[in-house]
Amino acid sequence: MNRITKGPKERRQELIDTAERLFTVKGYEHTAISDIVKELHVAQGTLYYYFSSKEDILEAVVEKSIADLEQSVNRIIQDEDADEVAKLNQAINEILRFVSQRNDFIDFLHQDINAVMHAKLERATVERIVPILSELVAKGNAKGRFNIENPTETVEFLSTALVYIFHQPDINIDQQRREKLCRSLETILNKVLEAKNYRFRLKFN
Repeated sequence: MNRITKGPKERRQELIDTAERLFTVKGYEHTAISDIVKELHVAQGTLYYYFSSKEDILEAVVEKSIADLEQSVNRIIQDEDADEVAKLNQAINEILRFVSQRNDFIDFLHQDINAVMHAKLERATVERIVPILSELVAKGNAKGRFNIENPTETVEFLSTALVYIFHQPDINIDQQRREKLCRSLETILNKVLEAKNYRFRLKFN
């Protein structure tokens, strides 16, 4: 039987996908390097060629998730047919959709044994997504589309509301609660940002 040789990029992605799946099933702390390589039927040295440690793989798994979200948000920001207010509404809905579509992953992160991974994803979200939204709001504020004194700090505080939603394990089960959270966040956005001639409308999908 001929051995299938894969390119470095494909092999690295395969290792990340396998690690993510095992982390979800067994938990990060309970997954060993040997578990990952056995799953793929490769030598342990193959994994260490791409990653220096299990924590290094964890970083790659978190990066994969946040990169997907960042790419989607940036695609919205670059839309020339929408103004800053509409873009912000769409970007927040994209974040909510991210939570909704990755329900299993979010639930997995809330397990005590995955506290390290949860903290990394949360920090990465704040570090990568908040600056994008802050710049968007600052531009809209300069054009008079918003009416706020401190755009960056305001977005930082509003982001805590989105992070809070990440911490609700029943968000995709209790539809009534999900609807109430959406309506409450809409009220906060409308009152705090004071967008002219616009009402924020939020949804998870």
